[in-house]
Amino acid sequence: MTAASVLTSALETISAPGGWTQEHFALDAKGDPVKATDDRAKRFCMVGAIQRQQSDANAYGEAIRHLRTACGGSIFDFNDTHGHKAVKAVMRKAENHARKLQ
Repeated sequence: MTAASVLTSALETISAPGGWTQEHFALDAKGDPVKATDDRAKRFCMVGAIQRQQSDANAYGEAIRHLRTACGGSIFDFNDTHGHKAVKAVMRKAENHARKLQ
């Protein structure tokens, strides 16, 4: 997996209706926190959606760096203080930047 493909898949994960959350990496269907890689996970923050892809360490690290740059700082702060539309837009921006550098 490349950083761009990780970001593409993560964006698809949070774009689904009810697929995004704030203040937790991942939540199950009941709204309880779970690990992003748990089969019960249904809703994800941006970092949780990237973790969900279970990529190798290099692709994960690159995806996080692109996303941090697109957020202009803390990914967690951005995720937890902006709406779903803004979160999807910043993930798209990170994805596009990663594709340009492939």
